Amino acid sequence: MEIVDPESLRRLKELKTAKGVDITPEEPSFCSAQCYPVLIGGRLKGAIVLPLVENYPENKMELIASQKIKETLSLETGDILEVEIL
Repeated sequence: MEIVDPESLRRLKELKTAKGVDITPEEPSFCSAQCYPVLIGGRLKGAIVLPLVENYPENKMELIASQKIKETLSLETGDILEVEIL
């Protein structure tokens, strides 16, 4: 997910300084990450996953949930999505 709003980008940078849940891969070829619980679109619980890799874009984050996010929230590519950090 790409962050385009300057205020949201500021908040994402702030989040990156907070302690999240560590994700340590079993496979050495995969990267570690930090995970933060969120509410997606006001109704779907999920997580922001921030890969701990060099040169990962500062305006990107990964969103995961137990359900298909776009389908569950009836989203199209390019739609604006509210993500609340819990």
